[in-house]
This record gives sequence, C-alpha cells and structure tokens, in this order.
Amino acid sequence: MGRMSLSPVPSLAPPRPYSVSELLAEVGQVLRTSWRDIAVTGEIGRWETRGGHGYFTLKDRTGCLNAIIFGSDLRRVRFQPEAGLEVVARGSLDIYPPTGKFQIKAYSLEPVGIGALQLAFEQLKKRLEAEGLFDAARKRPIPRLPRRIGLVTSPDGAALRDVLHVLGRRFDGLALTIYPVRVQGDLAASEIAGALRAFNRRGGFDVLIVARGGGSAEDLACFNDERVARALAASEIPTISAVGHETDWTIADFVADLRAPTPSAAAEMVVERKDELTRRIRDLRSRFALAAKSRLGHARAALTALSKADGLLQFRFRLRDLAERIAQSRSLLIATLERRPAADMARLERARRVLVDFERVAELPRLGETLSRRRSLLEERMGRSLAARRERLAGDIRKLDLVSPLAVLARGYAVAYREGSRTALRSAEGLKAGSRIRVRLHEGELGAVVRETGAPRLDGPLFEAGRTSESAAQTLLFETAAKPEDR
Repeated sequence: MGRMSLSPVPSLAPPRPYSVSELLAEVGQVLRTSWRDIAVTGEIGRWETRGGHGYFTLKDRTGCLNAIIFGSDLRRVRFQPEAGLEVVARGSLDIYPPTGKFQIKAYSLEPVGIGALQLAFEQLKKRLEAEGLFDAARKRPIPRLPRRIGLVTSPDGAALRDVLHVLGRRFDGLALTIYPVRVQGDLAASEIAGALRAFNRRGGFDVLIVARGGGSAEDLACFNDERVARALAASEIPTISAVGHETDWTIADFVADLRAPTPSAAAEMVVERKDELTRRIRDLRSRFALAAKSRLGHARAALTALSKADGLLQFRFRLRDLAERIAQSRSLLIATLERRPAADMARLERARRVLVDFERVAELPRLGETLSRRRSLLEERMGRSLAARRERLAGDIRKLDLVSPLAVLARGYAVAYREGSRTALRSAEGLKAGSRIRVRLHEGELGAVVRETGAPRLDGPLFEAGRTSESAAQTLLFETAAKPEDR
C-alpha cells in the first residue's frame, strides 16, 4: 500500500470585489433591461408632488414598493392620484443609487375598477360642487330675444350646421358670431376656455353657446376639463352648454347657466320662432284694440250719464263758491303784503339800535378779561390770608394743648372729685375712710370709696425724678366702686 499524499487541495479564486456604485449600476442595468415594461397593481399608500414629479408607494397586504412618475408623464394622467386609490402602474424597475432603494418608474397610471376619465370626472365634479359652482342661485336667466349670440364650436362639425339651420328657420337675421375651436384632443380645453374669455373681453353679446355633437367619453373629455369649467363660471355673459347627446352629461353642463341636450335644442331655446312671435304680437294687438274700444265705450256712457246728473247742474254753484274763496284769499294776501313793509321797518329799527350799541357790546370781552384777572388776584390774596390765619390758629391750638387739663390727663394723671361736687380735690384733708369720690381719667371716669388717708408715697414712678418731703402732701388711698347705674 502506497503512502497517502498530504499536499493541500488548491481553493477557488475569491470573487472580484465591487464598489457600491458599480454594484448598484450593474443591478440597475439588469433591472432596466429585464424588467423594462411591467404593470403592478396596488393601493397608493403615500402620494406627494415635488418639482412637478409624483412620488408615491404601492402596497398590498404584505408588501410595499416605492414608485415615481415624472412630470411629463403625470400631466397625461386623466385623474388626480391620491392616497387610498387602487391603481395599475405601468413602467420599468430600477434602483435609485443615492439611497439604494428599489423602485418602479411609472409612465402611466390607470384606476382599478373604473375608467380614468370617469374617475377624473367624478373627482372634478365633487370639488367644483363643494366650491358652489353648480348652485342654482348663481344661474342667470337666458334673454328671451337676444340680439347678438356667440357660438363656440368647431367650424367643421355638425353642431355648427345644426345651430345655423335652426336659427335660420326660426328667426333669420340674428347676429351670430362664431369662434372656431377644437372640440376634442389635448388642445381643445385651452382653446374653448380662451374663446369664452375672448367673448367676455369683447362684450356686447347677450348669450354664449358652447356646442359639440355626440361622441365617446374620450371625445367629450375636453368639456370635463377644469379650465373650461372655470371659464364658464367666470363668464359675465349667460352661457348655454350643448354638448353631446341627451344622455351625455359633462362638467360644462353643470356649470353653465342652462344645459341643452343637443346643439339644435340650444338654438331652439335661445330664440323663439319668428312666425310664432308675429302671430302672438298680432293677437296681442287685436286684444289691445278690442280692450281700448270697450274702455272708450264705457267712458262715453259714463260721460253721458254725468252730463244728465244733478251734480252737473250744481256745478255753477260750486264755481261761484270757489270764486268767492279765491277772492277772500286774495284780499287776505294783499293785507298781509301791506303789513309786511311796516314789520320790515320795525326789524330794521331794532337792527339799527343794536348797531348803535355795538361799541358797548364790543367792550364786554375786555371788561370780562379785567374782571377775570381781578377775581384771580382776589382769590390768590384770600388764599394767602386764609393760609396765614390757619397757621396762627394751629399755633394757638398747640399752645392750648400745652396748658389744657385734658393733655395732663393724657400723660397718665387723674383728677378726683367729692361725690356730688365738681370741684377737684387738692388735699386729702376733709376726707375720711368710707367717703365716696369720683376719679376722672383721660378716658372715662371711676367711682371710688376712700379706705384710708395718709402721707404720700415716695417710691412710685411719680417721684422717681426727685423726692419731696413728707409734709408736702398727703396720700389718698381709696377703692373703686361701681357707679350707681352700673350696679
């Protein structure tokens, strides 16, 4: 048996490392090549517009995909994308290198379960209705006999021929101004809105008709455009919308002042038949002549009856009474006018006397100023005199307070009286134990009974400043007693 070889088995070469940018570019190239046309169904979870581009997410129950649609493609979307709307996004898969996010670049969006045109119609209708553009209160009546009519339609369409035929048959000779526009396609909405604004700038029109024959929903899409709706709402001239067949309804029908099911019906609504108007005028003329003739007959009969009435016979007497009243009024007026010069002369005399006294009247302001100055001077002097007198009075009051017995009592002293007497006691002589006295304090009065008499005490606060001899005074000892009325 040979010996086993222990040499190592050569390993595989390691993979070439990629940079992040190289890897993202290569993966993005593979995605754009292999998944360049794909349709994805999902619910819009988040929608926002930045720089004219739409950024959104598509989600279902378990997954979420980032998506973008550029502004040039977003302008071709018929409806307004919003969160919660289920759509089919068609585009290509890609990776956004700055963030490394996997996304789909959509170039078209279609709603699920409803057509894009129908969804756009419902969205715009709901928004304009919320703004009040469909309210009946803002609708204006169409003139019954317009003199100048403006027509916005295609010069090659059947709608123009129908309108011209009906107008010529019903009332030839009307002034009709036609503004040729496209009535389908991408440029139609802007042309129709521009035509409405041009008619309003020009002015002088009684009614405007926007007309088009029948067609598919795509053909009538320009009449569901917001620009056309805004132009109809802003028009100062009453408008009629005559678009499609009787079963076709557009946004223009809701905004216009009147909706006609067809262009022919619009022409019939805007004018009446000339021969019918002629017949109605002839009938009205006959009825007016008959009524006037009857009225004149009744008036003649009434005049004949009045000419034979008693009131007419008394008319001369009424004239005489009126003549007398006029003569009396004339006499009264003449007398009044004759008295007028005397009254005017009296007024002139009064005015003359006022003018004579004018010099003395003119002196009144100067005299008033002098009086005012003297009053001010007198008030000032009286004020100074009163202040000086008040100051002297205050000094006298202070001096009186110094010698006032009440001021002495306020410092803690008291005055004693014998019961029934108002003479102050100046000595204890004459008082015995049991004598009744009254003591007047600073506030109030006490009734007291004398217990003993003797020499004054020299250890109280009254004698701290200096001592006096025992023979200087006698001490009066007493006990308080309630007033008779307090018992």
